[in-house]
Amino acid sequence: MEFYIISVLSNKGGVSKTTSAINIAAYLANKGKRVLLIDFDAQANSTLSTIGTGNGHVGEWLVGEKSFSDVVVPYIDNLDVLPAARALDTYAKAIGSENDYQFLLKERIEEEKLDDSYNYIIIDNAPSLTTLAYTTFIAATHILLPSAPEEFAIAGIANVLQTVANVKKRYNPTLKVAGIFFSKYHPSYRSKIDNDMVFATKDAYGDLVMETTIRTNVSIKEALAFKKPVFEYAPDSQGSKDYEALVKELIERL
Repeated sequence: MEFYIISVLSNKGGVSKTTSAINIAAYLANKGKRVLLIDFDAQANSTLSTIGTGNGHVGEWLVGEKSFSDVVVPYIDNLDVLPAARALDTYAKAIGSENDYQFLLKERIEEEKLDDSYNYIIIDNAPSLTTLAYTTFIAATHILLPSAPEEFAIAGIANVLQTVANVKKRYNPTLKVAGIFFSKYHPSYRSKIDNDMVFATKDAYGDLVMETTIRTNVSIKEALAFKKPVFEYAPDSQGSKDYEALVKELIERL
């Protein structure tokens, strides 16, 4: 059975990371794939925008305080969520103090035999290279990098790619970068400086930059407010079409 673990990472906030993680997971689920969305951000935006709250959080599962079945929550058909909570920050600090902490997520996924239950695990990380984010580099098959046509967002790409290179060398030789994609952008209506930044990124990273971009669309924001994927809230919207194109390109890259 196909099994991919995709860690959605950005070293900068405001690049539609959470929105993208949710809608990528939802599209795959709508196509009949079994998907688990893990919220690894103590701000819990993925959790609040899908299931609202849970009876526990992913940190409790990681350290063995609660079982997977106690923490996981169904969201839509074929898509479950491992929720986050504010307390996750405290758990992350404790996890980071343990020897070989970076292997914890990989070990828990293997112990739980999640590859028997899911085709895809999509991980939404905090907007920085946190302790928990680092565990995803060890566990993941692929890293996906959202960005925006902004200087600081693009600058953060290099940090993530350097971490990928280090992890490949030491721990996870099969780890791949699935791609870099731009949100809040479309070449037909962005300013020259935005286009220049996107072109410069393509010059720097070549084929790692995906062709699909996610333009600003009110339906995407409204869907999150109603705790729905954009495909369900506004299936004919531009936002829905953009994310469909993104996932199709992503699948071709895996």
